[in-house]
Amino acid sequence: MTEQALRGALPGIDPAEAVRFDAEFHRASHEAVRTGRAVPVHTCLFRWAVFVELRSCRRRADRLRELEGIVGGASDADAARDAAKEAARMIGEAAQRVGR
Repeated sequence: MTEQALRGALPGIDPAEAVRFDAEFHRASHEAVRTGRAVPVHTCLFRWAVFVELRSCRRRADRLRELEGIVGGASDADAARDAAKEAARMIGEAAQRVGR
């Protein structure tokens, strides 16, 4: 869960997201300097590590995308709720795998 590891992983997963990571990491670094606290950098790295973990396995990435589509397009509240719960579980598992 380092800046270098994420910079290395993101282009292979999604080049556009690699650009977004750079911008967010830059903002977090400036905030850390401004406040004298490392929390913004740690939070940014953790969030992006979860992103990479979720998308590093094609099957898992496809399922997450499918769940996002269900939640975004559902006319049935129960289907949206079930999909959101599964997505939340996947995110929680990924967060545990990256060390939190």
